[in-house]
Amino acid sequence: MNNEAIKSKERYKNSGAPFPNAQFYGFKLIAALLRLKKRYPPLHIETVTPFDRALFNFLYLWLTGSLASCKSIEDIPDITIVSGSHPCQPNSLRSIRKSAPSWIEYAIAVPTKHGVNWQWQPIPNGLNHWFSDAITKTKQTEKCWILEKKEKEKFFSFINDKWRTPTALKGKYLTRKDALFNYFNKMAQCDPNLPTPAKAVLLGVNKLHHFSALNYQRRDSEQIRYDIFKAQTHYLDRLRQAITEPALISLFSAPKPITHTDSQIIHFSAKQQDYLCTPGRIPSLHYDVSTALRTYIQSPPIYLGSLRQVKVDSVRRFFHELHLQGQKLERSKHTQETLLELYNFRVFELALLFIVLTSTRPTHEITFLKEYCFDKQSVIVFDKGCYRSIWLCEYFRHALSRYEFLQQNLRRHSSTTFDTPLMWFLVDNHLTVKPLSAKSLRQFTAKWWAKANSGEIAVPYQLRHFFAQHALTSSSPTLTSQDIDRLMGHANWGEQLGSDMLFPVAQNKLTSFLNKIPEFLNLAKIEGAHHG
Repeated sequence: MNNEAIKSKERYKNSGAPFPNAQFYGFKLIAALLRLKKRYPPLHIETVTPFDRALFNFLYLWLTGSLASCKSIEDIPDITIVSGSHPCQPNSLRSIRKSAPSWIEYAIAVPTKHGVNWQWQPIPNGLNHWFSDAITKTKQTEKCWILEKKEKEKFFSFINDKWRTPTALKGKYLTRKDALFNYFNKMAQCDPNLPTPAKAVLLGVNKLHHFSALNYQRRDSEQIRYDIFKAQTHYLDRLRQAITEPALISLFSAPKPITHTDSQIIHFSAKQQDYLCTPGRIPSLHYDVSTALRTYIQSPPIYLGSLRQVKVDSVRRFFHELHLQGQKLERSKHTQETLLELYNFRVFELALLFIVLTSTRPTHEITFLKEYCFDKQSVIVFDKGCYRSIWLCEYFRHALSRYEFLQQNLRRHSSTTFDTPLMWFLVDNHLTVKPLSAKSLRQFTAKWWAKANSGEIAVPYQLRHFFAQHALTSSSPTLTSQDIDRLMGHANWGEQLGSDMLFPVAQNKLTSFLNKIPEFLNLAKIEGAHHG
């Protein structure tokens, strides 16, 4: 495979890549239903039939992305039904019955710094109707959906044998069987509106396209639960809308357990439980049976992602403190010593503004080369072994102009040219250029951060974490995960400088976001004349 093909393949895996064709997947799902009905002839009895169990297991494993990993009958899990008072455990489902209709939740693994934490995740709207009827209308034991050994062997044969195209679908293009099994994971991988923490839950941290992106974003389990519920509901809706032919719509159904009434496999409930209707959050509920009045109580959320987040107010106080100190150092007339003190202070301040307003990593020389700055609109930096472009917001351009004006004054006072390719740099008492280092910037940050935020400690790199979190929560404009990765400089082979293209509409959105960060941080306006 040549380099261009590898690049294209990598970009296809990334957030923002084209979604798979819904119609091809819808046809394959119909083929699965027809094959199930043929393999398990329906029995009209008032108990759970082998067909019911097979369809139940198929839909559950398909939703959780586990079908492709069933390489032997030992890989087929035993699905149990538990009450709302039981703790969450693998391969279990429960029913929330606060109001009609009942809503089913399944166990999902959330990776945390202490290991895997199992959390309840609502079944997406579209499949809940089937799971709800299957669980709430069966009066058998909680283990009635577990496949026996012979049933597992038959089910394993069903998912692994070659699938021939049904007569009703002749002439249609059907996707590959393994592609259908991986539908939810593929959609999550390509979904630009699904935040990285939610992708880490669905795909696993090791399967993230930009695995380091999770280290910069932080989201709690209630937000992640909402993100996944909304995304999976959308993925199902795509399949439902893709089947438009009346003859095929009738095949896109299966009999429900006990009642044996045919129903569309993907059917959306107009009414949802109240706890699912709060925008942006879905709480985790625990059924409290310890009191006389049994009720659902809300469990505290857990957090996933960055461990180095800083509070927004702390960042605001920090830059406000720098602003006040800069005002103290400003004078109508300067000596060489006072001008040098102000100049070096502005260098540190400019470097910190550069990090917080562009998300550039604090390297050993936290600046950029003059030749790589294009009209103060954009800059190319060498970051982690490759070049990438960043955009400079209007506020930073003003700060840079202020610094350049100050540098010119220092040159006039000292009659020194400061011959260096660096855009900004320190000057020692001997008027010698001294490149800004990561160590000196950390020391400067520690001093002024402690002064602005008593008892707190921070390093410049945490401003990059702040940038990523602010981008994740931005609502005007709303950024996709692809936008955030681009701003943060997360890239794989085929996504570096020169290998992709940014259209004007997308660039305007990113520029709009960057220009609003100073207002969000309440940065003091840069105005007035600067005297030398």
